[in-house]
Formats: sequence, structure tokens, C-alpha cells
Amino acid sequence: MIYFLKTFISLCLVISACSAEESDRPVSRFKIGLGDDDWLALPEVFSNLDFTADSTPATEEDLQGQMRLRATRFWGRLYLDGWPQPIQYFRAHFGTDAPFGKKHFVFAEPRDACDPLTNSHLITPDHIVIANRGRCTYGSKAKLALAANASAIIIVNNEPGIEHLPGPDAHDIDFAIGSISQQEGNLLETFYDEGPGELGFAGRQIMGYMTPINCENMGAKCVPATYAEREFAKNIVDGGMVHVHNGKEDVGIEYLIAHFGTKVAHVDSKLSVIMAKPPQACTALQKEVKGKVVLVRRGGCPFVQKAEMVQAAGGVAMIVGSLNSYILRMGVEPRWKGLNTAIPVVMVSKRAYSILLAESYGSNQISFEENAAVNSTTWEFVEKLNNGQGWPRSAAYIKKKFEELQEEYKGWPDRLAALNDAYAVAVEKGDKSATNVKSEL
Repeated sequence: MIYFLKTFISLCLVISACSAEESDRPVSRFKIGLGDDDWLALPEVFSNLDFTADSTPATEEDLQGQMRLRATRFWGRLYLDGWPQPIQYFRAHFGTDAPFGKKHFVFAEPRDACDPLTNSHLITPDHIVIANRGRCTYGSKAKLALAANASAIIIVNNEPGIEHLPGPDAHDIDFAIGSISQQEGNLLETFYDEGPGELGFAGRQIMGYMTPINCENMGAKCVPATYAEREFAKNIVDGGMVHVHNGKEDVGIEYLIAHFGTKVAHVDSKLSVIMAKPPQACTALQKEVKGKVVLVRRGGCPFVQKAEMVQAAGGVAMIVGSLNSYILRMGVEPRWKGLNTAIPVVMVSKRAYSILLAESYGSNQISFEENAAVNSTTWEFVEKLNNGQGWPRSAAYIKKKFEELQEEYKGWPDRLAALNDAYAVAVEKGDKSATNVKSEL
């Protein structure tokens, strides 16, 4: 309801007065600068958005139909590699639909994009510019981003919520404009500014997709409008490796990011690790953890509560040790509760937790490295195996599948440990089934 109300109000602002007759509507003006005379009349231009456009999905074979549907969508999501969850954006009332394909996301310099961009010499159509709201019109920001050769601009709100931005001074611009919430924009900017700068830009590299979303059946199912973008979303990086720098052989620790928090630190950042006290971090920490990665045991309270304790104590990241040999992506409900977490939150296996616990008593450091080969899809399958699902019924075929997976997981110690546990459960379950059959005969 709030979403449709904001949309209605925003649309009313664009056309000046929703209920006024064309003949008696007063001239509407908008401010373009700081001076008393910096005003322009609002052109008689309606929104480019059609909130009643047909949302019937196109078939996978109908590529033109998918692109037509995509062009009519008025909101979407930013799917960013390594970012815990998609970021919702609203398309502006002016401009065009989002660019297709993977892009680099970079912040404007100056950050409000109200003057020619000083980093424009680095920007290409492979870039989407992020700018903070304020000081000049949305149309002015869009024109400067377009002049810098970007493929789109995302404007960060300076107050809670997001809206469909009006652009009466740029109503005919052939360019994509969107807006995101203040909280999520601030998290992105903080991450970007942590550095180190990459590809000549002042901030860290952010890669991903600006993806229009289509909701079928009155919003019951909301997915990317094209099948290609659905695949892009599935392949977003959500895991990687924790490396222990102790002069020994890498022990192969996999992690999955939570559905809240931020991206992990840059791979070149070497950080000290310390165990939380109390170990489950459900209350205020009793040990100095400032500037360190905090190792936390699973259980006792929600994941987001643990993160709040670690963040309040000055920890720069939280590693949760699973109680099982498999790992999963930690969640938070409702979603907004996780937006206050400004540190990376990851989970490692029971095996990895023990290794890191031993390292926490020394002076050794760790680092995080994103790796697309470590992903939630793989670990969801391993989790199912541990829960007795996905195994054949025959003992001979169980053994055969186990041996095949052993070969597939060679070089992945965490997966092999979880597979061994799952196999033991499957064999025990198979033995019990055989015993029950014999007793019935």
C-alpha cells in the first residue's frame, strides 16, 4: 500500500495537479539552483512509466517479447557480486529502461553529480554511476552522467524510502535513471570507500546487474523479466575462501555470505581473528575485538543479534561456526533488520571453525577471497545429503554415488568432510531399512 501511495504522489508531482483541469491548472515550477531566481516552468510532460502495462510473462523462446516486457517494468533489483542481498531500485518517471548485462558500479565524483564528473575519463558504457541526492535536479545529474558515457545513473535517496524520480528538465533523455534507499546507498558508499581503489577509480570494484523485475499473478511471483537475467541472478557470487596466513599449506576453508551485512574485505586485507566471549555473542562482548574478525559459535540467538553485538564492539567482520559439517547462507526476517549491519557476516563449517579457533590464539592473520566455485547451490545439495535426501535406495548405488562425489569434491576438504558425514547417515539409514524389511518377512 505504501509503495502505491508513494508512486501516486510522485506521479502527481510530475503532472502538477492530478485532479485539475488542463485549462485552470497553474504553471508549476521547480527549483534548479540555490539562487532566488533559479526556477524553471514544468513542461507538460507525463510520466514515461505505465503502471498498468501488461505483466504477462513471455516464453523462453520469445526473446523479443521478453525485452518488450522488460522495457515496461517500473522497478527492479541490483544484483551485485558478493553483496548479501539484492538492492531494490525504482525507475524514474523520465528516461529509459535499465541497461542489459553486467556492469561496473562507480560513485560519481563529485558524489552528488551536480558538476561535470572528474572521473569521467575512466567511465565507459560498461559503467553505472551512483550519485547522492541533493543540490541539483535529477535531470541535471542524469545529463552529466550521460555526458560521461555511463549507461545509467542510480540516485541514492537522502531520506528513508525510495520513489520514482521526476525529471521535467530532462523528460526526453535517452538514458536509464533509478533510485535506491538511503540505507542501502550508504552501505554501498561505505564499502566503496574502504578501498583499495581499483581500475583507476577512488573506490573498490562493484560488479553486477541492474535488472527490471516482473511480478506475475498480482505480485505472487516476482522474477527478472528475461530468462537470461534470471540466470545472471543465479550466478551472483555468494561465497569464497578464508585463507589462513601461517606459513603452512592452505587448509581449504569455504564460506558463504549471509543475506545481510556487506561484502567481505578486499583479498589483500590481512586481518586478525579472535574468539568471541561469550562464544555465541548473544550479549555484549567481554573481550577487546576492535579491528578484528570475530569468531562466533552458532546457536542461542538470531544471527543478526550476534552481528549487532560484534559490530557494537568494533569487530570488522563476523565468522559464524556451523554446528554441522555443512554450511548455509544465514538469513534475517524481516529484511530491514539486516540493513543496520555494516560488516561482513559469513558462515564456515564445524571443521573450519575448529581450525580458525586454534589460529585465534596466535598472531596469525586471515583474508577473504571471493570465489564463484563456492556457492549456495552446491552447499544446498550437500545439506540435503546430510539430511538423508538425494541418495539412491540401494546400498550398492549409495556407495557408487558416494565414490562419484568423492571424486567431484577432491581438493575441497570442507565438502569431503560433509560428504563423509552424509554417507555415514545414508548407510545407517539403509541398514535400518534392510533390517525392517527382514523383520517383516
